[in-house]
Amino acid sequence: MSPEQPAESTETVDTSAVDPKELLAQIKEWRTGRATKTLWEALQDTYVVVLAVAVFGAMIIAAIFSAQTDAAACTSGACISARTLVPWAVLAGVAALAISVARLFGPVVASAAEGFWLLDAPINRARLLRNRLILFIVVAGVVGAALGALAAALTGSGGAAIGAWAAACGLAAASLVAFAAAEQGAERRLTTRIAGFVFSAAAVAALVLVVGIAAGWFQVVIGLNQEVQIAVIIAGLALLLLIISAILAGIRLGSIRRTHLTSGGSLVSGMAGAMYALDFGLAHDMVVEREALERGHVRPTRGRGVGVAQLFHRDVQRLLRKPSMLLPVAATIVIPYATSALGLGRFAPIIAGLALFATLIPIQNGLRVLTRTSGLARCLPYTDGQIKATSIEASMVIGGVWALATIPAFLGIYPDALTGIVAAVCTAAAGILGAARWTTAKPVDYGAPMLATGAGALPPGLIFNLLRGFEVVLIITALLVFNLPWYLPLAAVGLAYFFVIHFKFDLDEMREQQAEQQKKLAAERAKRG
Repeated sequence: MSPEQPAESTETVDTSAVDPKELLAQIKEWRTGRATKTLWEALQDTYVVVLAVAVFGAMIIAAIFSAQTDAAACTSGACISARTLVPWAVLAGVAALAISVARLFGPVVASAAEGFWLLDAPINRARLLRNRLILFIVVAGVVGAALGALAAALTGSGGAAIGAWAAACGLAAASLVAFAAAEQGAERRLTTRIAGFVFSAAAVAALVLVVGIAAGWFQVVIGLNQEVQIAVIIAGLALLLLIISAILAGIRLGSIRRTHLTSGGSLVSGMAGAMYALDFGLAHDMVVEREALERGHVRPTRGRGVGVAQLFHRDVQRLLRKPSMLLPVAATIVIPYATSALGLGRFAPIIAGLALFATLIPIQNGLRVLTRTSGLARCLPYTDGQIKATSIEASMVIGGVWALATIPAFLGIYPDALTGIVAAVCTAAAGILGAARWTTAKPVDYGAPMLATGAGALPPGLIFNLLRGFEVVLIITALLVFNLPWYLPLAAVGLAYFFVIHFKFDLDEMREQQAEQQKKLAAERAKRG
């Protein structure tokens, strides 16, 4: 070694020499120092959003008072017991939602920029991520408590029961997020998947129990004091799980791999961008892509059928490849029976239609691919109407089975047998067509002329995309809620089918056709001249 070359240093770097708080404070200073508007100023500008929140808040409060009034008329033991068990179903549903969302995102995440330079720095990773973990746990607890309190209030519970169920749901959601973080540090995903499945099955079982009690199949008597005591016991167990899981998650924070942190962070940033643009279809595509990447690969299968029927067989193959997509649809069968048992039968079409609409969207992924990628659709020798009509045939078969399974519930709601059968069929059709309407929604065109609003310039399609699919379900089911003649909902279903499947209104295509017609007209004039 020449005397000019320095010797290689063997000195180790002390990770405790760098304080993560100073780095985070510096990052916050960079971000806030370049901000041109505070959060309060942005909220003041978006007065439309504030007004919408106030309107929806008033609607929720009115619904709570209405539910409290209806609960006063629920004097039978079966009705009271059935209403008492509804918060149990909400508790299981909140727990399943919390652990599923936590497993999808991480729950501990880091952005790509943080993973590029901050996580590779000689600092203590656990100290850097600890505040983020606490924030996720607190947010899950607040959201869970709000949902638990809302469910208890809508079932006519008293103040003590509302507080107890709010604490139980909030602590359950927070504890499961902490449990998912602990499993993330141990690099285990099977346990969180099993927990999500167990809580989802528990929510469905609780709804079935509500229906069975109201129908007289079971006999469970739970008093008000017992309900509060059970909710307090559940809250205590959830608090114990929260403490243990939070300690384990804090210990394992330093062992989480950077790739696991940044993958969840990229999904969060992508979802944030999609939500900022109010493009829920894009957010759904990101979730589907994340699940496909997690699954890795599948065994290819050869298609069947001739002509346009091949699209239907492909949808069947997707269902056979992933039959778990049918479980949420099967769970919605209980909703008409549960609403009828709770004395809310008049709202059964809207609630069941919206639930079926949400669960049929994953089944129509083939339709979404064909409508989002116009180049692929042009390769097929079929019209857009044929592609859409064939791509929803699998959903129509599932909806037909759903309608047959829910006919007894609607027969108990409507006095006329014909009206009950039509209500079941129209509710299923509303869910199918609403899902097809939502699935075939095109992305927002930011090249179109903007609308001046209080929140700034917005493209016209951005507002209408929020209502896609929902308006179909609400229009059809509203005719059933107001108990109009049976042929009016059927006519609405026919019009909705024509509008969703065969009607096409594309401004870009109309511009292209107009330009082509002008070229032909100019050519004819040139010949005559």
